[in-house]
Amino acid sequence: MKVTYVASDPLRYPRIRKITYTLRKRPDIEFQVLAPKIRVVWRGNVVKRIISGLINYLVIIIQIFFAKSDIFWVANSPDILALPLILRRKRYILEYRSPWSIEVKLEFKGGPLIWFASLVERFVLKNAWIITLTTSRLFERVKVYRKPTFVIPNYPLESFGENAVSMEQFRRRYGYDTNDKVVLFVGRLTQVEGADLLPKIMENVLREDTAVVFWIVGDGPLYGMLKAFAEKYPKRIKLFGWQPYEVIPNFIKASNVCIVPRHTSSFSVYYNEEGLQKISEYMFFEKPIVACGVAESNEYLLVGEDEMAAGILRALNGEAPKPKRRTWEEYSERKIYEMFNLILSGKI
Repeated sequence: MKVTYVASDPLRYPRIRKITYTLRKRPDIEFQVLAPKIRVVWRGNVVKRIISGLINYLVIIIQIFFAKSDIFWVANSPDILALPLILRRKRYILEYRSPWSIEVKLEFKGGPLIWFASLVERFVLKNAWIITLTTSRLFERVKVYRKPTFVIPNYPLESFGENAVSMEQFRRRYGYDTNDKVVLFVGRLTQVEGADLLPKIMENVLREDTAVVFWIVGDGPLYGMLKAFAEKYPKRIKLFGWQPYEVIPNFIKASNVCIVPRHTSSFSVYYNEEGLQKISEYMFFEKPIVACGVAESNEYLLVGEDEMAAGILRALNGEAPKPKRRTWEEYSERKIYEMFNLILSGKI
């Protein structure tokens, strides 16, 4: 059986590597990832980002329209990637990672794009054959469609970090030592991931403790703004830009506290350590985590947006919970095998 995974930018999603790792163990499944032939990156204002996004979506949609496979597994956000399969009357598994309409609203604030994203999101869910979720928190949004649903948490592989160097060695590489208190942010530098909250958080923390160092790992539309802000605090704020996934464990292992700042909204309840990969990766090294704008959990210190700085200082003083390590093989891989066993046996 040939299974094709479809995503707008598969090289950016480590989850796809984990799914590939799991399914290639199965001799009865031929697994492949449909990668875009062309990708346009046009940084700048909202109009430029929308135009470049439309071009990229058009390219991948054309590829999907002509792709051949027994089963398509489509990652949402954007949900439009499933539309060619609906037109072709192909059954597909929808990987419902995050509500697309919410991401559009957080990114663009308002306008017809939100209405369009919401309409497409519902249409794609309605026409899905099977739904997979990254977190059980999203089940409330999809249960009305009465589809076979499998929760596949976004936990790291057991091998995550097996090649990481020591904290001391990695810090020395960038001119830091063990006396520095490293606070780490990993993620896309967008409003959706709360990167716009970082300047206020960093300013408030550095005012209270000059031994703190902020490491920001990632790229995105807000990189320029954060770089300009970092220039006011030489050596105390360092932007590393986008980094290969293989080196991310080094950053986490070398940190003291990891942070997940997100905007609080009525949809915050959908995000926790099951679906937000960076939280489970922080958990892998049992690092104290401070978060806002996500669901409650025993794995991290949850505070309000205006309390992030105080939360970080508390975590540095040992007042945050110690998270438990969870791995892909232990939780997620078995759910994938369960789903495909049911498909192959004709029970779905």
